[in-house]
Amino acid sequence: MRFGVLSTAAALCLWAGAAVAAPVTMTPAQVLDAGFKAITAGQAAKAHDFAMALLARNPKEFLALILQSRSARALNHLDEARASARAAWQVAVTPTERYEAATVRAQALSSDQMRLAAEFWLRRAAQLAPDAPSKAAAVSAFNYVRDHSHWSLQLDASLVPSSNVNNGSAANTVQIYGLAPGGAGTTFGLSGDARALAGLVGTASATAVYRLTPTTNTLSQFNLNVVQTHNWLTAAAQAQAPTAKGSDYDYAAVEAGFSQRLRASVKSLAIYNWAVAVGHNWYGQSALSNYSRLSFGVDRQLSAKVQGGAALSVERQARLDDHALSAWVFTGSTNVTRVLGNQDQLRLSVGEQYTQSISSSINHHMVFAQASWDKAAPVWGVKLGASVSASQSAYGPDPLFAPTGRKDFQLGANVTALFIKVQYMGFSPSLSLQWQETKSNVLRYQLRDLGVAFAIKSVF
Repeated sequence: MRFGVLSTAAALCLWAGAAVAAPVTMTPAQVLDAGFKAITAGQAAKAHDFAMALLARNPKEFLALILQSRSARALNHLDEARASARAAWQVAVTPTERYEAATVRAQALSSDQMRLAAEFWLRRAAQLAPDAPSKAAAVSAFNYVRDHSHWSLQLDASLVPSSNVNNGSAANTVQIYGLAPGGAGTTFGLSGDARALAGLVGTASATAVYRLTPTTNTLSQFNLNVVQTHNWLTAAAQAQAPTAKGSDYDYAAVEAGFSQRLRASVKSLAIYNWAVAVGHNWYGQSALSNYSRLSFGVDRQLSAKVQGGAALSVERQARLDDHALSAWVFTGSTNVTRVLGNQDQLRLSVGEQYTQSISSSINHHMVFAQASWDKAAPVWGVKLGASVSASQSAYGPDPLFAPTGRKDFQLGANVTALFIKVQYMGFSPSLSLQWQETKSNVLRYQLRDLGVAFAIKSVF
């Protein structure tokens, strides 16, 4: 097909290097090829002229719209770049065309400082990529945009069948002291809603981060976190506690804070951090507490494969349901992470916590430890991780339930599988087997919970 539209003669003559003596006749394919060669060579204005010539002939020509968007972006005509990229997406037919349109649309949005939207379109590009190198390019671009964006947003959701949604006792009875002569304990049966209730726990959370422009030695950001859980009781649990509802055990929280990471110089191996946060939470749809927290920490590379760290925090919990349950919480911990020869990571952390309150059921001292393992290489397309934890808590004397003081010992374990071969826009399903048990000399506080969590997680 011959192409000789008068309105494009000037652009074609410029490309040919000839005087405006006679129009140069070219096929659309030749014009398109010349346009992409021009944009590759950094001649954005010339490429834009070729794109407009093609679009004068056919306003819905896919590659011409792509060329228009790329050249307009290079010329800093960002509204035009976004509009033509949007038009290219609308006329794209094949997955390859949709991949290219999503990529160009993300580029235009990123240049116009709309980086959260750009991340969305790069996720779409990764989903539509025709081959592994194209997907890798989209993921690399996504990471670049995220690292250079002031804003980031993370969404998480999970669904967990649980044997104990209410943190109820694993025992059926409790002993109360001081009611019989000689201080002997008297055994009472626990009500249905004080015992463990099985059900389903759904959790949704969102974290928004605004990063300030980093300096050579500091990285500062504001954080906003929101979490909401909702519970559904099984038929057996409902029969055990007829007046209880799943929503009685719902939990919600909102937290805002500021954090900063800094180092003494670009050669420093130690990275210091501090953070402040304030929050409010609800339990059973009623206000539970306000809290504020201040924390400090340091991470240091100890060797090529070993990193160590330490952290301190103080938190004030102001209970709104019962002021006597308010507390100060002081926590200190240290950790070490080692990278193995196969790039697996092992991490061990230990710590101590003091909770000070006028309530004997809140005031206690706890020591804790956790070990975790993350496998670097997927196994049959599955990323694996596991952790185990243990803690021991000592409470003061309670004349009713523990005259000599309450002591709890808690064990927990978690195994997680992330199915990275099953992806949609960079999100993959994960399954976690979670187990937790608390042994206590007060039967009311003996707990046991076993659940399998289904969640959706980002893999890049």
